[in-house]
Amino acid sequence: MAAVGIVRHLRNYASAGVLSAVVGLVSFPILTRSLSVAEYGIVGLITSSLTLFIAIGKLGVQHAVIRFFAQVKNANIDFSVSQLNSTVSMVFFCFACVTTGLWLLAGLVILPNFLQYENISSLFVLASVIVFVRLLGSGAMNFLRAQQRSADVAIAQSLSRFLNLSLIIGVLLMAHLDPRSVVACLLVAEVAGVSYAIYQYLPDFQFKAEDVSGRLAKAMLMYGLPLMILESLGLVLRLSDRYLIESILGVSALGQYSASYNFASYIDIIILAALMQAVKPAYMQMWEQEGKPQTQAFLSRGFHLFLVIGIPFITMFSITSPHLLSFLAGAKYSPGTIIIPYVAFSFLLEGAVHFLAAGLYIFKNTKVLMVWSLIATVINLVLNVLLIPKLGISGAAMVTIISYAVFMVGVSTLAFRHVKFPISLRSPILMMLASAIVFMVLNPVTLGSDVVSFLIKGLAGTSVLLLFMWLIDPSVKQWMSERMVRFSSSEAKS
Repeated sequence: MAAVGIVRHLRNYASAGVLSAVVGLVSFPILTRSLSVAEYGIVGLITSSLTLFIAIGKLGVQHAVIRFFAQVKNANIDFSVSQLNSTVSMVFFCFACVTTGLWLLAGLVILPNFLQYENISSLFVLASVIVFVRLLGSGAMNFLRAQQRSADVAIAQSLSRFLNLSLIIGVLLMAHLDPRSVVACLLVAEVAGVSYAIYQYLPDFQFKAEDVSGRLAKAMLMYGLPLMILESLGLVLRLSDRYLIESILGVSALGQYSASYNFASYIDIIILAALMQAVKPAYMQMWEQEGKPQTQAFLSRGFHLFLVIGIPFITMFSITSPHLLSFLAGAKYSPGTIIIPYVAFSFLLEGAVHFLAAGLYIFKNTKVLMVWSLIATVINLVLNVLLIPKLGISGAAMVTIISYAVFMVGVSTLAFRHVKFPISLRSPILMMLASAIVFMVLNPVTLGSDVVSFLIKGLAGTSVLLLFMWLIDPSVKQWMSERMVRFSSSEAKS
């Protein structure tokens, strides 16, 4: 039953990710062709900065909601549901007010002193509403996640994405698209998505002023604060290079880098977001209800499938996405596609941590995550300063892989002291060798237009890797065989 449940939640979150990616693919050429390279780079800087500020503003309490909800639900902690609701609501309201003030301070006072773009302050003022709304609605969104109401969370995320696209198309048809109008569209879409999440959670919402617990708030902050630092430092790993590129190489280089990085981020939208939203609540509930052996078995199976499927997926994405990006965005962004394989592989390392670090989340030893994230961030900043002037945007992308590899090894070693699970490396290593050969053979090949190259290289590489996966991994072979039997049975009945 647990396996069926996790598959359902992964399906819901991944479906939202796929829909978001489709929306992104439609909006991508609209933005890259309607905005100048410099304007696109600034929009990317604003949206990335939003993600960073909001992550800092939550102070990790969104993670604590999921962990403490599992304990409250199973009566393994001396707090009530009403106390949890009331405390979380008050905490996020305070966070929203403080973080919005800090956002305005950064946009109006600090950044104009060293960024080249003249209108950065007006964009930060407009985006301040997004900061407030996202933080205010974070409680409801994470309560839905904690309840494993994946369908409601997926709808809220998809609604925001689709509305954003619709508004961008509307502005493009009626007026001129510029960074201000792009941020305004995002603002309206975020309000709609958060409003839907709040509406769905409203029947379960309980708030009493007397139930606001300082002791509970402190406990959640102690759990969440290291995770906030972890998340924030992780965003710094993916954001600091953009500020350095803008100041060292210029706005045009930032636009090319941002376009390819944003395109590679569809891996995060489709896969990593689904893993984070579905896997973490699942293994925490499993730990509280079923115990250690079942949780270890779940993590072992999940990590194995993640590697066996993720490695060829990253490989094919790296081979085909440069052609798709060039087709959608135009030749002016093609120089940036050199970073895509590096960025894609860094997302694979980031996804592995969701499984490998499970013991730290379960035992609330989140300080370890914070320490190793700080180490990785320092390495990232130092190497970026050294390599960006010498290697350009490629140097920044290479540094990202090094930083995530250091982080993954560090946290995994310590997490396994709490919850250790067996890792089968035979199939992943064979899959990595096969993927490397396919990449070396297909990546240099150009078959006329970008569309033809995308289709033929994608079909050839995917066919080879799927066949190899079927041959070397029994679990994948069994899964594919079962699906073929089901398909044949349905065809026979029809």
